This record gives sequence, C-alpha cells and structure tokens, in this order.
Amino acid sequence: MNTHGKTRFACRVARIRDAMTGSRASGHIAHCADCQAYYRADDNLTSQLRHTAPKQLQPTPDDLAQRIARAVRQTAPQPAHRRSPALSWTALAGFGAVAVVALSFFIVRQSPTKNATQTANINQPSALTISPADVTELVENVDSLRTRLVASVKPTAETLVEKNPLTQELNSVRADARTALGFLALNFLPSDSARQLESRIDPTRS
Repeated sequence: MNTHGKTRFACRVARIRDAMTGSRASGHIAHCADCQAYYRADDNLTSQLRHTAPKQLQPTPDDLAQRIARAVRQTAPQPAHRRSPALSWTALAGFGAVAVVALSFFIVRQSPTKNATQTANINQPSALTISPADVTELVENVDSLRTRLVASVKPTAETLVEKNPLTQELNSVRADARTALGFLALNFLPSDSARQLESRIDPTRS
C-alpha cells in the first residue's frame, strides 16, 4: 500500500501508461515496492487462470470467428415491420381534411334553406292574440292559487304566513306573472287597452 499521496498518484499514472503500452519497462516500477507487489499479484492471478483453464484437445479453426458471426446473422430474429409514425399522422390528417370539407359542403347546402325558412317566419304576421279578458282571468287564477295554497298551510298567525318560504315563493311567482303579462299587453295590445290592463294587473300604477 502506498504511504504518500505523491507516490500514490505516480503509481496510478505509471500503471495506466503501462496498460496502454503493454510494457512494464518503467523506471518508476523499478524503484516502487508497491507497484512491484501489484504486478506480482497480477502475474500470479494470470498464472492461476492459465493452469485452471480446461485443456483444448483440438486446435482452434482459423475461420471460427467467421462461422460464429454467420450463425448469429442466420439465427437473428427479423425485426417486425412497424408502420411509420409519419405515415400514420399523414393518413389521419387526410381523413380529417376530408371530414372538414364534407362538413363545410353540408353546411353551405343547408344554409340557404335555413335562411329562407327564417325569412318566411319573420315575414309572417304574429298569430298571438291576447284579450284583456284573458289576461284578467289569468291574474285571477294566479291570485286564487296563492290563496288556496296559503289556506292549505293553515298558519297560526299572519306573521308566520308572511315569513313562510312557500308564501314568499308564491309572491315571487305572482310578481313574475304580473311582469310577464304587462310585457305582453304592452307589446301586443293597443295603447288604451294596454293601460287599462296594466291598471288591472297593478292597481298601484293607476
């Protein structure tokens, strides 16, 4: 074992150089006891391996390496043919382009018919007719429904009735119905009839 750092580094350099050149003719080895012990151990191991190796009865044929290489090539499995990813993506892109073109053609053909149908529907007069009597009856029905539902709850006090979630919901429905009916009357009835109906729906505005 080396005892100094400089000697250990010099031993490594000398051994690497001798391994690369295949020669031990080094002045360092001649004066280094550690390197001499290292190479003696290496020689002893090489000698033991040679003595323990099995005896070869027949000489090695000259073309042994060529025959081994030929046998490896003959028995090597053929790689499976795989589809190229580039071809797969190209086919997918082609199918996508065909689908887009077909969809565009279908939309273009359907657009004139759809536009004509929409134009005809716009030009046709509205068939919705609402009379003041109908609106009044509808408001009365909503009020009657509210009264019946409140009565079915059977409250113990007026305060409980007003705070009841069902009552609050019915009040909201009633307000929405009044708003919707006022909108219909304003848009589909003459001005005088609309004002009369609005006063019936919401007396506070009269």
